[in-house]
Amino acid sequence: MKKSLYEDLAERFVLKIENDEWTVGMRVPGEIELARMYGVGRSTIRETLNLLWQRGLVEKKNGVGTFIKAKEPVLENPLLELTSVGQMIIEAGYEPHSVGFKKKYAKASKELSEKLGTDIDEDIIIISRGRLAGETPVAYSYNIFPEKYVGDMFETEFKGKVISELEKRDITVRYADTEIRGADPENAYAKRALDFLGSSTVLLEQLHYDDRGRAIFLSYDYLNTDVMKLNIRRTKKI
Repeated sequence: MKKSLYEDLAERFVLKIENDEWTVGMRVPGEIELARMYGVGRSTIRETLNLLWQRGLVEKKNGVGTFIKAKEPVLENPLLELTSVGQMIIEAGYEPHSVGFKKKYAKASKELSEKLGTDIDEDIIIISRGRLAGETPVAYSYNIFPEKYVGDMFETEFKGKVISELEKRDITVRYADTEIRGADPENAYAKRALDFLGSSTVLLEQLHYDDRGRAIFLSYDYLNTDVMKLNIRRTKKI
C-alpha cells in the first residue's frame, strides 16, 4: 500500500532525529515554516507531527511549540528465556534502579500453599518494588517467597537481582511456569502497578522452580509494553 504524504514526511523527520540533526530538547520549526520548507500544506505538517507524537518522538507544549523528546529505552524480552528485568535493562544500555521497595510478612493462604508447596499458614514474605531504566518506569513486581528459603535476605532495602541473590543461598532457579495476561485494574496489586507505570501494561504471573523441582517463589511482574518488547518465535507444526 502506498504511503501517504504525511507518512513519507514523518520518515524524513525521523531520520533527522536519528542522525542528530534534530536533537533532544530542540524546538521543531513551526507548521508554517515547515510547510514552506517542504512544499506541502499546513494540514500535512500537522498530521506528520501528530504521527511523531504518537510514536513518542516529540512532545507538544501548548502555546510554545513542538519539541524533540529523549528516546525511551527499548527492552527486549524473549519470552522463552528466563531473564531478570534488571538484566534486560543492563543489556539495553541503561542503569537499572529499584524504587518504592516494600516488604510484608504474611501467612500462606490455601491458594498460595498449593502453588508454593507449603503448609497452609506457613510464613511467607511478599516484596514489591518498581524498576526503572534510567528514569523510565519499566516494571512493577510483587515477589512471594516461603520465608524458609530467603531468611533475612530482605532485612534491608533490596536493590539487586532476586535470582542472583538466591544463588548465594545455594538455590538455583532453573525455570518458571508463566501465564501472560492483561492487568486487571480492579486488582489491588495491578492498581499500584498501573499508577507507577502509567502506560500500556501486561502481567506475567510466574512460578519459579529450582533445579530440584521445588517451587521457590511466585512473581507478578507488570511490564510497561511501551518500552518493553515481548517476543517469541513461533514455528509451524510439520
